[in-house]
Amino acid sequence: MKVVTASLLVTHLLFVDDSLFFCKASKKQCGVILEILKHYETVSGQQINFTKSSIQFGHKVDDSLKAEIKATLGITNLGGMGSYLGLPESLGGSKTKIFSFVRDRLQNRINGWSAKFLSKGGKEVMIKSVATALPTYVMSCYRLPKTITSKLTSAIAKFWWSSNGESRGMH
Repeated sequence: MKVVTASLLVTHLLFVDDSLFFCKASKKQCGVILEILKHYETVSGQQINFTKSSIQFGHKVDDSLKAEIKATLGITNLGGMGSYLGLPESLGGSKTKIFSFVRDRLQNRINGWSAKFLSKGGKEVMIKSVATALPTYVMSCYRLPKTITSKLTSAIAKFWWSSNGESRGMH
């Protein structure tokens, strides 16, 4: 699909809102990023909206350098507080707290299943097709802390052995 007759072919593989650039926080690298973005605008015929763009810095970058880079690029929004493709943009701080959303997501899903109406075969299917699939993408990108993986395992085991999903069952 072409947006404009003279433009490049637009595919499902890359859209501007899916672009992330990584570089060292320096004036030189800032200039390189600007050149890349200007070249993109020239080639594609699209214009980048810097008011919708965001920038993220490492914790060791000096505040004056941050301000200078933001002014040079024309980007005022700070990123890193949201998520990208379902994963946190920033991984600073306690990894257990950061990845607790995986445990919570699994626990909420398990709590929604009515274990008392499922046979062992039904529970097995739910565990194999849903419960083990939920953390797979996150685990393919990051190594989860042992506390999180043990809580995931524990939640699945409790569901397997319980008679109603929340209380302990016979085993």
